[in-house]
Amino acid sequence: MLFLSLPFILAGITAASPLLLRDTTLSYDTFDNVTVYTAPAAWKNRGTLYGRVVLLNQNCEDDNVLLSTWTVNAPNKTYLPIYKSLDLGRTWTELTKVYFKTPNYTAIAQPFLYELGQPFGDYPAGTIFLSGNTFSRTGTAIELHASLDQGHTFVYVSTVATGGAPNTNDGGTSVWEPFILAHGGTLGVFYSDSRDPLHSQKLSHQTSTDLLTWSAPVNDAASKNYTLRPGMTSIAKMGNDKFIFSYELDKAAGFPAYAKQPIHYRIADSPFEFDNSTELPLVATDGTVASSAPQIVWTPAGGPNGTILTSASHAEDFFINTAYGDPSAWTRVVSGHGIGYSRALQIIPDTDGKVILVFNGGSWQDGPKEVSAGDFLIPGAGSSLDTISNCPSSDPDED
Repeated sequence: MLFLSLPFILAGITAASPLLLRDTTLSYDTFDNVTVYTAPAAWKNRGTLYGRVVLLNQNCEDDNVLLSTWTVNAPNKTYLPIYKSLDLGRTWTELTKVYFKTPNYTAIAQPFLYELGQPFGDYPAGTIFLSGNTFSRTGTAIELHASLDQGHTFVYVSTVATGGAPNTNDGGTSVWEPFILAHGGTLGVFYSDSRDPLHSQKLSHQTSTDLLTWSAPVNDAASKNYTLRPGMTSIAKMGNDKFIFSYELDKAAGFPAYAKQPIHYRIADSPFEFDNSTELPLVATDGTVASSAPQIVWTPAGGPNGTILTSASHAEDFFINTAYGDPSAWTRVVSGHGIGYSRALQIIPDTDGKVILVFNGGSWQDGPKEVSAGDFLIPGAGSSLDTISNCPSSDPDED
């Protein structure tokens, strides 16, 4: 989290059936890093953080619209910018600015974008949700906002969780870093939670079916060691129908000095059942420990088990795993993209799962003062399996 101012046998790591792989000699239309946004020169703080992106494809859309957001520190009253791309990330235009409901907030941090693939309450499939965490002198609050017009306008829906003023020290009671995922007819908002007196920080989620009322918090990762601070939830569904849950673990001992928040992960049958799963550090075969601000995606490309791609924020490199999260199978690869806090990952359609858009939120302090986007090509064969669309396909190869 950035505050603004072993041997192990893994059960079920083989797929029920092999993926449909494409010829490895196929070429794909990719592009290098392009600048999406730089803050106006007159702003006192021009830093950006937490780049997030979503492809609108959960309601049978076929026009490949991408929406994005990130954290800015606009003077007077800040907001979350919403930008749109119609060419798979090469160019972007501003759609709107979203202001939040919390009175007298000083910042909106840690945004997230998500499109519904099924109706919830009054919100049909295709609704776009924007979450963010407001900071004020008296508290933090994770708000949920909805758009019914593909991101042109957003309206407040509900506040999922509230906590004390921003405080990353032991004894703080803040909430942080929302992540949204629907599963089994329930929508979950996952977040970092410092309110439990038994934990300096833990990871929690709350669920809803109408998006107006929310369940009590449920633990996702809560250490017996009070000082450990898991944070920054990122979850992906894999081809074996299991879910992988990655997060940073601040204050963890026994790791290299550069890995100040070593990334850990868990695997479970449901995204709502990680608490009892085994916690594993993400260590590459060359000994490199992935650290800080993870973002994760699974694609069917790269081999019979597909590929898990993980972005960390301690270095430019990515970490890939083609064995459904086997802890001995992580490989460090050159990303071709700069360090960012943090870098969202989106599979691009019609590329056999091979092309991943990397959406880099930049850096509030060190590093680039801009938001950028570019493509990363997954090593190995492509796949004809469509894992990103929520619309039945007429392609016989995808049956």
